[in-house]
Amino acid sequence: MVRGMMKRIAKALGLAQSTLLIALISASQAQATTYYVDGSNSGASDSNPGTSAQPWKTINKANSTLVAGDTVFIKAGTYTTYISPSHSGTATARITYQNFGSDVVTIQNASYGIFLDGDSYITVQGINFFNLDQFLWLQNSSNHNTIAYCNFDQFRNVGWSGSKIYQSSSYNWVHHSRFSKYGFFDSSSEGTILDIGNEETQTDFSNYNLIEDSQLYWAGHHVLGVFGKFNVIRRNTMHNENWSNGHGSRVVYVAGYEANSGQNLFDSNIISYSGVPTESWGRPGLSIHTDRNIIRRNAFYHNNMPGINLYTNDSYYQGPQYNVIYNNSFLHNGYSTDPNADSWYHSAISMVNDGTMWTINGNEVKNNLYYLHSTANGFHNANQSDQIFAGNWNGDTQGDPKYVSGSATIGDPFSTTSPDLHLQAGSPAIDKGVALTTVKSSTGTGTTLVVVNAGYFTDGWGIITGDVIQLMGSSQRATITSVNYSTNTLTLDTPLSWTANQGVSLAYEGSAPDVGAYEVQSANQAPSAPQNLRVF
Repeated sequence: MVRGMMKRIAKALGLAQSTLLIALISASQAQATTYYVDGSNSGASDSNPGTSAQPWKTINKANSTLVAGDTVFIKAGTYTTYISPSHSGTATARITYQNFGSDVVTIQNASYGIFLDGDSYITVQGINFFNLDQFLWLQNSSNHNTIAYCNFDQFRNVGWSGSKIYQSSSYNWVHHSRFSKYGFFDSSSEGTILDIGNEETQTDFSNYNLIEDSQLYWAGHHVLGVFGKFNVIRRNTMHNENWSNGHGSRVVYVAGYEANSGQNLFDSNIISYSGVPTESWGRPGLSIHTDRNIIRRNAFYHNNMPGINLYTNDSYYQGPQYNVIYNNSFLHNGYSTDPNADSWYHSAISMVNDGTMWTINGNEVKNNLYYLHSTANGFHNANQSDQIFAGNWNGDTQGDPKYVSGSATIGDPFSTTSPDLHLQAGSPAIDKGVALTTVKSSTGTGTTLVVVNAGYFTDGWGIITGDVIQLMGSSQRATITSVNYSTNTLTLDTPLSWTANQGVSLAYEGSAPDVGAYEVQSANQAPSAPQNLRVF
């Protein structure tokens, strides 16, 4: 009916339908309004027009009023009403909540900080959230929302998840934010900082979410849980040392059913300082229970158990298979001194099948750098022969890799300078990496390249830029614009010339990739702590 009406109006006006649509969108955007909330202003009132001179008093008024294209600036003060708009924005006209200038705005003592229920195209920026029941809650297909430069800290009444992006909520972007202190320890570990998806169902498709350049720390069960597909977790600093009554726990937890989980990207994060919960003698930095994840260029250090643990038992819904783990740097993981700890607890990477029908196989571990571990790789009911290992450097048997800094001394988890797992100029790990995969196509030239395993790469999945690849022994590079994982086909933005069986890697400097997370000559830098607006 609407389309037919547009055609009739366009015909009457002598316009193309597309021209009319553009005109209508432009008119809608022209009506976008800027509002102000000032809870500390004695003259503020929700009966005011919401202008700078006559601001509203409460965030509730903004929640009920804002429509697509509107922005509300919130002035300095403490508010007890959470952000929960009654309307959605659009792709071209978002709804925005933002602190005014450099004002410190805090929402506290509320049920939520941000609650979006089927709301999309909402931006929240520059707000502090403190002492809440839940921090950030996106449910019921809340898509394309942006949370930026916000701080979430301290639970009031703990539930299981402090923040949750679930019920098929996708394409949300969280960046330059801090999430901290959600959970507690009694007979078990309770509470998580942020979960994406729902581990217990096959019908929640919370995919294509991007979490980057943020800090997440101090939770009960885990800091970050990823239970969807094609989510990108990059350049974050995450830790979960003993922080509450002498207890901490694992840092990142990746689980769920095969139908709707796995195949996520973990890139350039710092995952460190896992703690000891009440119910066991340690936890790993990254627990992987799903398949086909890409785990690369991360720094793992001072985790009580292994930096990465691929694990399955009868309580999980699949075994971790066909994950690619490459170019990560490890320092002093698995340091637990508990006499009950099995030998695999003391490794950098462990693969453990705890008596289950699931299998652990087809995982590929390449170009990783290890130092100060009892063993590089630990196994329990999982066979090393079922995996592929290549190009890894064990600093405890092959020689000190010469990190810039780092030792077995456990330092301050909040330090942004130590450990520093970049390589010194004289490191023996420079130019010692191997190709990630090889060309399967016949010798040729073009923008379509078939490789043995395309699972090492991503086209960005529509949320980040695709990987830049390089042919081994050549300076040729191209950006991946599409990956067909079924046929192992890469589509490139520029033609390359290759030979059959030629090696393929991410872009590198020198004669070959360096081993570990950081190329000596590249701009790839360790993530540093975001500059938060306020420390509570």
